[in-house]
Amino acid sequence: MDRLRLMETFVRVVETGNFSAVAREERSTQSAISKQVQALETMLGAKLLVRSTRSHALTEAGKRYYERCRQVLDTLEEARVEIQRTENEISGVLRVAAPVSFGRLHIVPRLGAFFARYPQLKIDLQLDDSFVDLVVGGIDVAFRVGELKDSRLIARRIGTAHRALLASPDYLARHGEPRAPSELARHQCIVYTGLANVNEWNFQDEDGAQHTVRVGGHLQSNSSEAIRQAVVEGLGICYTPQWVYGDDIRAGRVKPILTQYRLPPLPLNVVFQPARRPSLKISHFVSFFADEFARDPDISPMLADEGAPHEALGKLGGSYAVEPASQKPSVP
Repeated sequence: MDRLRLMETFVRVVETGNFSAVAREERSTQSAISKQVQALETMLGAKLLVRSTRSHALTEAGKRYYERCRQVLDTLEEARVEIQRTENEISGVLRVAAPVSFGRLHIVPRLGAFFARYPQLKIDLQLDDSFVDLVVGGIDVAFRVGELKDSRLIARRIGTAHRALLASPDYLARHGEPRAPSELARHQCIVYTGLANVNEWNFQDEDGAQHTVRVGGHLQSNSSEAIRQAVVEGLGICYTPQWVYGDDIRAGRVKPILTQYRLPPLPLNVVFQPARRPSLKISHFVSFFADEFARDPDISPMLADEGAPHEALGKLGGSYAVEPASQKPSVP
């Protein structure tokens, strides 16, 4: 029998003064309770109680062991109460990881509203375009844009990042606007090196035919922020999630091109370490941002291409999956 269970029975026998009272509490028999105390004595190799026909008394070993048991049980109860209090209050620190541009554009601007709703929760936000190991980094939850790397993490799809081909009006005035994907071979294409296939850009025409173009140019980078600035400065064309350039498109600093072609979208997921259930603070954090993204014009709702209903978003009580296999995560 579990040692903690035997300790609890022994403490209750000492505190109630008899076996029958404990038997009534446990809906058991006096004989069964007595056998539990005997099992504990056998496990310890020491006599804890001296029994008589009407009563029992603690031995010296029993007195010492009772005090220790009481301390252990009190500590466990305090821990239980503290955990429940923390969970119910949604407090503490939540360590969150995300790609740099995504964090700057879509997480930080929403934190004011989040803190207003959960004032006792603190966010430690780690922004990095490279792959972040949740275990090594001590990360509670991470946003991943693109196909997911194989791991033991739990993933939940909360949105879709549509991609676009973009260039500044100045670049297009100097070099001309391409009318077909094949024309990109003669243009300055700024390559993001975090993609699985660095120099390959994929398109689908109106008839459903797939086109893969190998591109290149003077500049490539592992930083989506650096690529954005280069495109705005007129240094070339980029192939990117559209949400990185939402304000730039609306302000006319960059222009979508080859819009008659469809670019494969990227899934937006949150991932966290496996557990019996997500903690309450993770659950509320993910639900908040999933609801926010559902209303964002630059981030379509989860499975938008498949026509999933809006109601599927934002409730962490839904389904989860282990991250599917991919050679390398694709980030913007």
